[in-house]
Amino acid sequence: MLAIDSGIMGPKDRNMHQKLVEQNVNGIRMRALIAGSGPPLLLVHGFPLSHKMWLPQIEYFQSRHTVIAPDLRGFGESDISSGIVTMEQHARDLNSLLKELNIEDPVVFCGLSMGGYIAWEFWKHFADQLHALILCDTRADADSEEGVNNRLKMADLVLRHGPEAISTAMIPNLISESSQQKQPHISENLIAMIEAADSEGIAASQKGMAARSDYSNQIENIRIPTLFIVGSDDRLTPPEIMLRMSSQVPGSKYFEVGKVGHMAPMEAPEAVNREIDHFLTSSNF
Repeated sequence: MLAIDSGIMGPKDRNMHQKLVEQNVNGIRMRALIAGSGPPLLLVHGFPLSHKMWLPQIEYFQSRHTVIAPDLRGFGESDISSGIVTMEQHARDLNSLLKELNIEDPVVFCGLSMGGYIAWEFWKHFADQLHALILCDTRADADSEEGVNNRLKMADLVLRHGPEAISTAMIPNLISESSQQKQPHISENLIAMIEAADSEGIAASQKGMAARSDYSNQIENIRIPTLFIVGSDDRLTPPEIMLRMSSQVPGSKYFEVGKVGHMAPMEAPEAVNREIDHFLTSSNF
């Protein structure tokens, strides 16, 4: 394992230890930010971003948890795979990463959007490694035919013209109008993450999402604490979709954040952190 000083310290505690680590995972070099100590909290980013989308959560939870925030295969500083990267492959990468990091306790898996698609696969294949699930702005069903076609078109566009061809156009679907107007730095940070991603990495996961499995009739079998979080103005996975999923999962919690879009943890970090904190406390974690 190669450890790299991240130089990222939260203002609340400048002495809180954070490090970037690199691990050989399933034939690739995978990078993750590790922060704090305590029960493990795994933060899985959305498409086509990196672990940096979780910085407010890392800072908040590192005082009580071992926070693990990886760059998924093809994103951030992790290695790229061309062709197609399935959601199951991402889940297997994460399971292998946890083993390489010697994380023995079951984790709370917190995933946003594509991170939620990966969560279903992790639950299917590695249920014994899960203490709880937090699903942010995501869905359990597979894409429609139109959705599949749109993903494949985006993959082709990025391969031909690079991530700059999609970065700015994605913003209205990622954050609310209110966030665009009142928090312009969020748009800037998102565009920077998207444009830093590799074209092949973007295309490979986009194709993987297009081919993902439908879990909408399986999530009723989840028997661990589960929290659903959604922005009230989310265009991609609107509240009615998230509320329906919550009604399917026995005993799950549902939290809707007002005036934010698909990136609720970035747009309203204080509200999201409080709700996650309350959920973790009530789940004895």
